[in-house]
Amino acid sequence: MNDSSVIDSLALTALQEAMGEDFDELVLIFIESTEDILDNLLRAYNQRDVVSFTLEAHSLKSSSANLGGLVLSKMGAELEIAGRLGQLPESEAFIKPLKETFARMTKELQQYQN
Repeated sequence: MNDSSVIDSLALTALQEAMGEDFDELVLIFIESTEDILDNLLRAYNQRDVVSFTLEAHSLKSSSANLGGLVLSKMGAELEIAGRLGQLPESEAFIKPLKETFARMTKELQQYQN
């Protein structure tokens, strides 16, 4: 992973080799599900639903890590910890860096697809 990358390329390459033909489908599923997670995360925030917020943050953390997205995973982990402590972000501005990082991750993932 270089300084500007949001993906651990070694982990992703290993996953790509292990998954073979199924890798492209995994990437598509990740992209679709992460879009839903981000929407649900913002909805939970707006509804002040700490439990749902924490669960969505956990999902973001885990699914991103599975595809080598260490930056997005770390962001999800920080939100999950805050949620477990009952501390939602002060404003919905938290979503912008998540979406920006996800967009970068999506672009990088697409470079690995066949």
